Amino acid sequence: MANPIFTYNNASATCALCDRTKNPHPDYSHEPIVTTRIKLHRGDQKLCINCYWDIAAVAKNSQTKLQDIVSEKLNIRRLMRKNLPDISERELCEPNDPSED
Repeated sequence: MANPIFTYNNASATCALCDRTKNPHPDYSHEPIVTTRIKLHRGDQKLCINCYWDIAAVAKNSQTKLQDIVSEKLNIRRLMRKNLPDISERELCEPNDPSED
C-alpha cells in the first residue's frame, strides 16, 4: 500500500463513503474535510482521512487490498440506495439516537 496524498482546504471536498463535508475534529470544525484519492476499477473516488485510515487498518489485518474493500463498500452503498428509496441519506449515514424515541 502506497502512502496516500491528502488534500487540505478543498471547499468542495466530500467523502464517497460517509458523505462528510465538514471536518469532524473539534479543533478544525471550521475547515472542510481532508481527503485522498483512491484509484478503483470504476474510476477515482475521494475518501476522507477518517474512512481511509479505518479501511487501511481493516485491509492490513485481513490482508485484503484497500481498493477491494472500498469497492465493496461502495457497491453495498449503491444497493442500499437503490433498494431502500424511502430511507433518507441521513438515516443511512447516521445511527438512530435512542434519546429521540
